[in-house]
Amino acid sequence: MIPSDVWTGMILKLLGSGAGAALALVFVPPKTYLGFVRRLTASLIGGMIFATPAREFTRFSDNWEGLVGGACLAAFASWWAMGMIIRVLRLWKPNTE
Repeated sequence: MIPSDVWTGMILKLLGSGAGAALALVFVPPKTYLGFVRRLTASLIGGMIFATPAREFTRFSDNWEGLVGGACLAAFASWWAMGMIIRVLRLWKPNTE
């Protein structure tokens, strides 16, 4: 069985990721429903995975507020980073001839 503090951490990361995803969706609104689903999923996953490294990098406090803030920042930045990677890949098109 998983300890309750692990569950609490996951819930806090999900809360922060949801807030970061909402910010990303407000600042760069999707054009289609499929775009909405992609952005929401990517932001939630990015926020959950990179919450702790983002908290440590920004030196947020080591409590629940810092974890939520790190997850929010990671979720918000994840869509920006993925968009930048896609733009770079579109500029660099290998020769298919």
